[in-house]
Amino acid sequence: MAGEPDRTDPGALLVAIEGIDGSGKTTLTVALADGLARRGIRVTSHREPSDGPAGRLLRSLSRDGDRHPMMLALLSAADRYHQQARLADPECALVISDRYYLSGLAYHAADGIDQLLYQRLNAGVRRPDLYLFLHLDPAIAAARLGDRARDRWERGGIAARVPQSYRAALHLVETTENAQVARLDAAKAPRDVLAQALAALALLLPEPEGVPCGLP
Repeated sequence: MAGEPDRTDPGALLVAIEGIDGSGKTTLTVALADGLARRGIRVTSHREPSDGPAGRLLRSLSRDGDRHPMMLALLSAADRYHQQARLADPECALVISDRYYLSGLAYHAADGIDQLLYQRLNAGVRRPDLYLFLHLDPAIAAARLGDRARDRWERGGIAARVPQSYRAALHLVETTENAQVARLDAAKAPRDVLAQALAALALLLPEPEGVPCGLP
């Protein structure tokens, strides 16, 4: 099947933190990486778009202007392919990604790209061992964002369509890719969200050893 992940010798466990803008993804990524490192888990953080060449270009083109949706979707997939070797870092036990493939499915669908097409574009990309999905009412998320400057994904029609696109993306990966998804209540305090994430990760984590490691 086109959407099935490539799990050959994946290296580190991969956990993706997902959710709409304002749901607390970056806050949880930082807290989770720090908490696990303190427990002796060899962990590193990642983000999408990445700081690689395709990721930097995607960020730049997303800030303003009228961009062709397919161009952005192709850049998104290219960035993810470019990061595969780093995500399999054998020196780490766990990689935590602030956004990953599920975000691509959701946001590019909200921009008019068919999710099955985007799934096929990412057929050779590793899927996470676990998705941590931060569930939050869009009105609460919007209040958290306040008046900060927003890019094309956080404005107007695209932003309004993202919650439904995420629901469709979750259904797609759970039914066609056997994705493991833990839905977290992101309306709770950050400490409580972290506790939910740690509980969801408990069965995946190795015995603590070593020290934190990082991607170059």
